[in-house]
Amino acid sequence: MSNAKSAAPVLAPLPAASRARAPRRSHAERSAATREHLLAATLDVVRTRTVAGASMFEVAKAAGVTPGALQHHFGTKAELMLQVVERLLVEQDGAAVPWPSATLPLSRRARAYVDALWSTLYEPERFLAAWALYFGSVDDDAVRARIVARRRTVSATMHRRFRATFPEAGDAPGVDAFVDLLLSALRGLGVVRLFGPIPRDVERQLAALAATIELHCAAAPAPVRPRRPRSPSRGSR
Repeated sequence: MSNAKSAAPVLAPLPAASRARAPRRSHAERSAATREHLLAATLDVVRTRTVAGASMFEVAKAAGVTPGALQHHFGTKAELMLQVVERLLVEQDGAAVPWPSATLPLSRRARAYVDALWSTLYEPERFLAAWALYFGSVDDDAVRARIVARRRTVSATMHRRFRATFPEAGDAPGVDAFVDLLLSALRGLGVVRLFGPIPRDVERQLAALAATIELHCAAAPAPVRPRRPRSPSRGSR
C-alpha cells in the first residue's frame, strides 16, 4: 500500500460568465422600472375596479408594494392618474403603427391601413383600460384638460399620416371630416368591448372601412398641377 498522499483535485477555473457580476442598475434605472411597474398595476386596477375603486391602497396591493412606496413615486392619486393618462396618450400617438407604403395598390393599402390601426391602437387590452380611465375622469378638470390637449396632437398626427398614406385623397373638401369619421368608427369598435366581447362581425366591419377608404380616394378630384409657363415662340421674338 502506497504511503504517498493523493493529490488534491485540481478545480477547473470558473467560466468568465460566472466570475463576472452583472452590472448593477443605477438608482435612476431602478426608479424608472418601479414607476413603470406601478403604472401597469394602476391600469390593471382601473380596468377591473374602475377609477373610483383604484385607491392608492388597492394599487399598492396589486403592485406588491406598500402604500408609502407608491406615494413616494406619485404623491397622490390625482398625480398617479395624470401620469397613467399621459402614458396611455403617448402610446396612442401613432408612432408604433406600421403604416403601409403609399406605393401599394389602393385596395391592399386601404386594408393594411385599417388593420394596422386596429391591431396596434384599438384592439389591444390597454385601449380598454385607457377609455375606462377616461370615462372615470370626466369630473377631474386636470385629467380632462390633459386628455384634450394630447388628443389634439394625436389627431393632427393621424390626419397627416392619412394624407401621406393616401396621396390620392389630396386636399379634397371633406377629407378631414372623413378621417375623423374613420377614426371614430375604429374607436367605437374598440370601446364597445367595454360592454362585452369583440363583435363577431368585426372583420366585416374592418373590410367595410377599407372599402370606404377606396371609394373616398376614387371620388377625390385629381390634384391640379401648376402649368409650366409656355416658352415664347420664335415668331414672337
